[in-house]
Amino acid sequence: MYKQSENINELIQSLVKFNAEFQKAGLKKDAKNNHLQNKYLSLDNILHTIRPILSANNLAIVQALAGEYLVTALYHVSGQYIQSEMPFSPMSGNKGTNALQELGGGITYAKRYALSAMLGISVDIDDDAQSAGSIKREQLEKPKPRKEVKTEEEMQKLVEWLLNNPDRLQDVEKHYLLTKHQKELLNLC
Repeated sequence: MYKQSENINELIQSLVKFNAEFQKAGLKKDAKNNHLQNKYLSLDNILHTIRPILSANNLAIVQALAGEYLVTALYHVSGQYIQSEMPFSPMSGNKGTNALQELGGGITYAKRYALSAMLGISVDIDDDAQSAGSIKREQLEKPKPRKEVKTEEEMQKLVEWLLNNPDRLQDVEKHYLLTKHQKELLNLC
């Protein structure tokens, strides 16, 4: 989901200046994926390079977790902002990692890509998806089973969450298996 302040003219002017200065930064791919044998920009490298340029142009980037989403926002000192959300999931398949390490890897990976998308930075070698082979979208997205809302307390929590997140109504049916009565209560019918 994408959001922005009513006006973003000052933010865009600063972002144009940021992009001009960033081109001079000479950012080099500093990490290697041993599995795919490709080089990429590490999150640390990106952050250490962009933070001073963002600050010099009155911009700041903020990334925060909101449930199963990573929220990335670019703020201008005027209060103008652009923001996007993306779902993330733990990385799996690495031998010797525990659940927390897999979650951390998923968050780092999501942060790198969300940050790069927000600022228009290429983080990987563009091979026109040749390295993806025959990966299907369904293989990348692991659907989670929808949770039943069984108790009045669970329903109340869901209602409270919706009151605080009215723009996320579409996510409710994606994550919860609701009865017709529950949908009517939430105005989803």
